[in-house]
Amino acid sequence: MKDPYPPQIVGLLAAGMTSTALAVSGYLHQPETVRFLGTQLTYQAAYRKIPLSLVGTGLCVSAWLLTQTRRDYRRQYQEWERQTLRQQSQMQAIAHQAELEGYQQVAQLQAAERLYPQMAPYLSDVQEADYQDVSASPQPQATPQPVAETTAPRQPSVSVTPASEATADPTAYLQNFLEYPGLLFGGMGAGKSWTARYLVMQKVRAGHQVILLDPHAANHEWKGIRHIGAGMDYGAIAAFLQWYLDEIERRYQEFNRSGLTEEDWQQSLRQQQRITSVVSEEMTNWADRLPGDIGSKFFKSAMSDSRKVLMPPLFVAHDRTLSALGDAKGIARLRDAALLELELIPTIHPTTRKPVSSGKGKLKLPGHAEWLPVELPQIERKITDFTLWSSPPSQTHQPPMPPPPQATPFDFRAQVNSWLQDCWQADAPQLEPQETPSQVEALPAGQLKSLALYLRKKGSIAVRDVRQNWGRNQGLNGEQVQALLLELMALHLIETFSPLNSKAEWVRWSET
Repeated sequence: MKDPYPPQIVGLLAAGMTSTALAVSGYLHQPETVRFLGTQLTYQAAYRKIPLSLVGTGLCVSAWLLTQTRRDYRRQYQEWERQTLRQQSQMQAIAHQAELEGYQQVAQLQAAERLYPQMAPYLSDVQEADYQDVSASPQPQATPQPVAETTAPRQPSVSVTPASEATADPTAYLQNFLEYPGLLFGGMGAGKSWTARYLVMQKVRAGHQVILLDPHAANHEWKGIRHIGAGMDYGAIAAFLQWYLDEIERRYQEFNRSGLTEEDWQQSLRQQQRITSVVSEEMTNWADRLPGDIGSKFFKSAMSDSRKVLMPPLFVAHDRTLSALGDAKGIARLRDAALLELELIPTIHPTTRKPVSSGKGKLKLPGHAEWLPVELPQIERKITDFTLWSSPPSQTHQPPMPPPPQATPFDFRAQVNSWLQDCWQADAPQLEPQETPSQVEALPAGQLKSLALYLRKKGSIAVRDVRQNWGRNQGLNGEQVQALLLELMALHLIETFSPLNSKAEWVRWSET
């Protein structure tokens, strides 16, 4: 905003100071001669001093008053500007809050629609017939009973057996931890370790490939489970986490090339027993000791990318804060919307005054703010041997081998007759070579075969030229051409002599 006051103030001050200077100047005191009726009169010209002095004083006072007016005006303008900015910030905060609440409501509705069929039997007393099956896959039954121990004096309970399946089991909600990212947390003595072992047992029964990450546990306490990090080997844990991130990416690429729906793709993984469950035991104690930020990357990817490719994680920690979960900053909203959380509530033993398991807990569904009271499984002894529930490897029956042919005795007469017949023949019979079709010719007709013929003709070509020439003629974009190149690499028809993700990527034909 342009300020109109400074020129006016400067003009008034200049006029006032000029008038004052003229009033006090010396020429006003010079005598002046006037003739009147033939008489020459001489007098002092002091009458000019008084008006100019008054005019100069008035102009200076006006300039000062104008300065005060300008200062008041600027003060009012600044106050109005501050109020305007405050109102704008308040409106932005209200709009942001409304947008955030709308996002939370949408996330809660989506999570409720997705999880209600599985959780409905356990949130109400009356079970509906449509939602009886909550397990992700049929669980094979076994006859041996495990060895477990109680976390605290409890009422008489039923021992954990591989074949025990109650119709109205109050702990059936734990089946949702099989294929969904979960968090198990609680204070010291709440029973986190024993409950985690119970969940691992359920995962082994369901045919999962369970991998344990715990640098403070011994291998003999997890029989039948792949244990990584024993003896405080943090490098092995970091290497596995990197493999976990790469395996998720490989499965998504495989899913993209399969052409199946998400449900059929997951069903195929279950049939192949490729469900990989990663259990991060006591993650609070070792997450900050891993090199780099691999722990934070693992936690983010496990929460957001693992569900569709059936690589569910189970985090066991002392708290649900982000600092206790790999120090993954800025993803509190993702944690609340993606994790199935179970808090174990401890109690104080009346005799020893130590925290022990109370058998009670609180369950939080993904995307919901309400914590539901639940009962914990009754475990009599600590589970250390998981081989009792692992399914035996399938034995493939090989077809019987045919008996080896018996050697016929050498017949000299027949050999001579055959030799004479060959001599009488004009031309010896020629064995026609059997041409085996090339791998390219065996490909089905389509874009993959067309690209293979194009690359075989070129021999060696830049990927950029393949996208611009062949891909543009076929109406394909760069990602589709990239997917076809990866398929040809998997068939060992082409190879790269520069990184495929670099700007100067080249491929060449490698079929012999």
